[in-house]
Amino acid sequence: MGRLAGKVAVVTGAGGGIGGAICRQFAAEGAAVVGLDIAAAQLEAVAATIRAAGGRIVTMVADVAEEATAEAAVAQAVGAFGRLDVVVANAVFDLPLAPLTTLSLADWRRTFAVNLDSAFLLSKHAIPVMEQGGGGSIILVASQQARVARPGRPWYCAAKGALVQLAKAMAVDHSAQNIRVNTLSPGPVETGRYLKNFETVEAARASHHTLLGRLGTPDEVATGAVFLASDESAFMTGSDLLIDGGYTAV
Repeated sequence: MGRLAGKVAVVTGAGGGIGGAICRQFAAEGAAVVGLDIAAAQLEAVAATIRAAGGRIVTMVADVAEEATAEAAVAQAVGAFGRLDVVVANAVFDLPLAPLTTLSLADWRRTFAVNLDSAFLLSKHAIPVMEQGGGGSIILVASQQARVARPGRPWYCAAKGALVQLAKAMAVDHSAQNIRVNTLSPGPVETGRYLKNFETVEAARASHHTLLGRLGTPDEVATGAVFLASDESAFMTGSDLLIDGGYTAV
């Protein structure tokens, strides 16, 4: 406990399975959290559990694809908690599994607006504030599908691969400001978003493609986020932390 004591974090996609777990673990480790999501009920459920456990969180219901949201989130962190040390760009917009020939241009652009552009916007507005505070850690949540592909996921693979390269470029540009930038790449994780692609929970669990024979849990991914946010990863930047149960090993 206390690995993130004194730190302030902004987390997008905070109402989802992985985002909620990250918020809960951050708060349990002493961080103050600004949680963003477009899904108000899910976000408030996460916030309620954190507050009940004595943690600190403020919430924003907003579209992360809008630049005004990024500006407001950074301002909220400073206004509520006085600083900003950690950014977790975790928001995701998903589509049903399908090849790109069936996608509309509007759907394609929306996936990139949420899955990629929002990371750019939040980082753009967070970096100057983080620099004023002496530096910090930016975590872009990518995926094992930044490295390997699965059928029906062209928009997802493309956006997640772009996040890995974006983190490397940002790490190069901002190391002198003591700002570390890494990606966190979960493999298949048992969340509501993952399960909705299957007819039954049993079918989803059988689809894992991991060496460990199961889906991961949101908490297992969140522990990686805590590590990247903490000073334990002080010598780590421009890297991709892969937590995929061996999915990409073969």
